[in-house]
Formats: sequence, structure tokens, C-alpha cells
Amino acid sequence: MTLTGLSNRGLLVIAVLVGILWGLIFAERAIIRRAHRESQLLLRSRPSMPVQYAQPSLSRPLRRG
Repeated sequence: MTLTGLSNRGLLVIAVLVGILWGLIFAERAIIRRAHRESQLLLRSRPSMPVQYAQPSLSRPLRRG
């Protein structure tokens, strides 16, 4: 039986491709979630370093002339 001109084989191929697409979407979400978790662990494991600001110069510039 054909549904709007699609054969059973065509419907099966579409179903398989949709299943693969959903699998890829779920895999991508899992990869992104794991990468985010690993980056957070890395940032937490590193000791925080204090910010070093430039100290203003106390000497006067040399004047020539």
C-alpha cells in the first residue's frame, strides 16, 4: 500500500533516517554536557591566581634639552 506515492520501502528508509537523526541529536547533547562538565572540573581544580596590576612608576621621566 502506498501512502501519497511512497512505497513501504520508502517509508522504512525515512523511518531509519529519522531514527539516526534523533540518535545523533542525543549523542551531540551528551557530548556537549560532558565537555561542559570536564571544563568546569578543570577550572575548579586549578588554583586561583591573584590578579597582578601594573604599579605606577615613581620616578620622573628624564628631561633632555
